[in-house]
Amino acid sequence: MVKIRLMRVGKRKQPSYRVVVADSRSPRDGRIIEAIGHYQPRQDPSVVEIDNERALYWLRTGAQASDSVRQLLRISGAWSEFSGEAPLTGGPPPAKIKKATPAASVTETEEVAEAEAPAAEAETPAPEAEAKPEAVAEAPAEVPAAEEEAGEEPTS
Repeated sequence: MVKIRLMRVGKRKQPSYRVVVADSRSPRDGRIIEAIGHYQPRQDPSVVEIDNERALYWLRTGAQASDSVRQLLRISGAWSEFSGEAPLTGGPPPAKIKKATPAASVTETEEVAEAEAPAAEAETPAPEAEAKPEAVAEAPAEVPAAEEEAGEEPTS
């Protein structure tokens, strides 16, 4: 199986990565088929340069992208062309959003909590709706008992 993954290069504690196409059985920094780009996370902002044409070629021939490479392909725009997803709009990549200042991360956490709260509320009525049919099922059982009592009075 062919994979698109990162190959670490650079000095100790100063990583830089190449985006490579390699056999999944070869070691991380071992033999590669083709280098299609590079990623430098230590620069601010981080540098992502990928040959989108070659990336699309390999994706279309069945190469599987690792999770980290998939994010880099979304940033470069190749993944949106391949999968049909909407491309990422301007702004920092998702990894940069998480590295925001503490005050910003608190507001982001609150926004996420608020976004999740309506989803939780939307799920809550569903169990209540299931409980209502049970109550409705009990109500018709009581109605015939009332009819029996009503039916007994005229005969007496």
